[in-house]
Amino acid sequence: MPKHLSETPECPLKHFDVADLAWAAGFFDGEGTTIARNDSLRPGYRQLQVSVPQSGHTGVPVVLTRFQAAVLGLGGIEPPNAEDTYMWRASMFEEAQRHLGPVKREQAASALRAVREQYESGRVEPRRSRRPSMIHAVHDVPAKTYAAEELEHAWAAGFLDAEGWFGLARAHSRKRLVPWYRIRVSASQHGAEGIPAAVLIRLQRAFDGLGRIERHGEPDDFKWLAEGRANVERVLLLASPWLGIVKLEQARKALAAYDAQPRSRGDKTICIRGHPYDVLKIRDGRIRRRCNRCARITARGLRAAAGIKPRQFKNVERRYTS
Repeated sequence: MPKHLSETPECPLKHFDVADLAWAAGFFDGEGTTIARNDSLRPGYRQLQVSVPQSGHTGVPVVLTRFQAAVLGLGGIEPPNAEDTYMWRASMFEEAQRHLGPVKREQAASALRAVREQYESGRVEPRRSRRPSMIHAVHDVPAKTYAAEELEHAWAAGFLDAEGWFGLARAHSRKRLVPWYRIRVSASQHGAEGIPAAVLIRLQRAFDGLGRIERHGEPDDFKWLAEGRANVERVLLLASPWLGIVKLEQARKALAAYDAQPRSRGDKTICIRGHPYDVLKIRDGRIRRRCNRCARITARGLRAAAGIKPRQFKNVERRYTS
């Protein structure tokens, strides 16, 4: 008996994971497109087509192969174009629609309506499917259960894999004109004029309301962003179980670069030189911190500039120079 008849193909449902599907929906919300495509060989015929592009200068992007696996192997990944952009493309995309945002869901519904209308009106005769039948023994589908919050985190991770960015943003120069960079995570998306895209609002909610949404260029272009090490670490904590390796590495490099910056000011407990504060006073509703060691270093520098010889300390520990 021929091999292709003796072996039954494995059912993709055996590896189904609803969190992977939620991730795929988030990725599709960021990069995907659904259209009712015209066929030049069949005038008047329209075919439902969904696609996701992704750049890959060293081969097929990992996120595209992951996306295809998440939608149970549907579609195919086309070779790159002149700009090294690969394209996942399929003629159906039904399983993940309930996880999609409103814009992409309406886009898919509009395309589906256009395709169905041609059959319901009788203009086009449906053709018999050429897809092989998946006849196999009944089996149990692994039942992985997730809380609603976890599925939202998976969706948010997919959206960040498509549209997100971890990096440093230039801030104002600090003491002694030392340049300083803030660490941030962000994602952009077009909405209506003056109204942020619903997916950005959903993204912010998925991360417990962290960050802010602001205008980013054109009147319909908005960006969600969260700044500060604590906020970036919180985003990573919630999204990392599903976040792709590219964005995880991007976040790691951003955190390392942020931590490697020379300290240009103190924080709530230590001064710019790393000394613990000696005095904490509240004046006019503001907390004023004082470091006695730094005060002595400054005074010594002023005396030296004025030509006054340094004091001779019997206790060498009082000779603060750093």
